[in-house]
Amino acid sequence: MQTDIAPLKSQLIRAAMGEDSLEWLSQLELYPVLDSTNRYLLARVKHGAKKGTVCLAEAQSAGRGRHGRLWLSPPSGNIYLSLLWCFSKNPQFLSGLSIAAGVGVLRALQDQGVTKIGLKWPNDVLWDDRKLGGILVELVPKEGGTGVVVGVGINVNMPIPYREQLVQSCTDLAEATQNRSVDRNYLAGRLIHHFLLIMHNFERWGLRDCLDDWRRWDACYQREVYLYEGSRVISGIACGINEEGSLLLQEKGRISCHFCGEVSLRRVK
Repeated sequence: MQTDIAPLKSQLIRAAMGEDSLEWLSQLELYPVLDSTNRYLLARVKHGAKKGTVCLAEAQSAGRGRHGRLWLSPPSGNIYLSLLWCFSKNPQFLSGLSIAAGVGVLRALQDQGVTKIGLKWPNDVLWDDRKLGGILVELVPKEGGTGVVVGVGINVNMPIPYREQLVQSCTDLAEATQNRSVDRNYLAGRLIHHFLLIMHNFERWGLRDCLDDWRRWDACYQREVYLYEGSRVISGIACGINEEGSLLLQEKGRISCHFCGEVSLRRVK
């Protein structure tokens, strides 16, 4: 890790959380490097890890995005965080969890004073229409219910050589805040705070607690988008999401509902 970057510290992260979320935090683990924070927690589930376990790494040697894509994770002061939660309900109930997690990320960024932020269905965090972070939700069978690992990567300081390796235009918090100092321990604490409260509430209410915030931060609303469903490409006007988190798309005079796929604001060549 670069020597001028303050390391993550458990005491400072906990200090940024609220009492209402601390009661749901079972364990907080910090590592210099992991292959993948999500993969690490998925393995821990098999050894009895409790819900509310959180891990962070300063770098990932094999970070993962959706569909097995590589998530570049240099030791440059970014956030690589995963949280384990266990639900008593079946996986079908959890279809909107990435939507809820996205709201949690933006609530934490708002606490940090970041503006011009948005969410792109289903799991991208944007600043000024460029990718600032992403979310990966993975399920694992667990006795009596479903285990879920929610991972988030936030670009706090993404060096130019790494950006040039990416196909999608990206940004980082250094640019978004005009190089104002970002307290990573505070940001990590606020991410964990909001994630824990959202996981707890999602078990009871589903997306009800998150819908208004998602709609406020929806970066695609009333814009032309391209939805990629396998080899199929659908163009239309994004009309928000329904109460289950599915995308509503207006095409050829009708509104259709989509629960999977990827959205782009520009046609991929």
